[in-house]
Amino acid sequence: MQQMLKLLLSIVIVVITFIASATLAGMMAEYAGWWKKPVIGGVAAACVVLSGYMSAPWHRLYYAAAWLVTGAVVAAVMSDIFMYAEDANTSVPLYITYASGVVALLFCWVWERTAVRQTNGAS
Repeated sequence: MQQMLKLLLSIVIVVITFIASATLAGMMAEYAGWWKKPVIGGVAAACVVLSGYMSAPWHRLYYAAAWLVTGAVVAAVMSDIFMYAEDANTSVPLYITYASGVVALLFCWVWERTAVRQTNGAS
């Protein structure tokens, strides 16, 4: 039962992280005059994967990968729903979002490999 509560808490943390990161990234992009959609997508994808990894109760890398896949599906759906005029006929924001999520997952993988090596005493 306690493991399920930890999993539920992890899901809540990731959802809140997604909402906060997307909102703040959108405000930052608006203030800086940048193209909002790739900034929002890239920041949100990285934050979702990293928060999924950090808050996972067990098998952290698998949870981060699951959040990457879930986020990719959500990003594709949201890309169609929230179409801005500057996004017409381009999938670049979606590709940036995917790339950001993959880079975050690679970062988690390297982090996990480094932690395993340090735990086992190897340099």
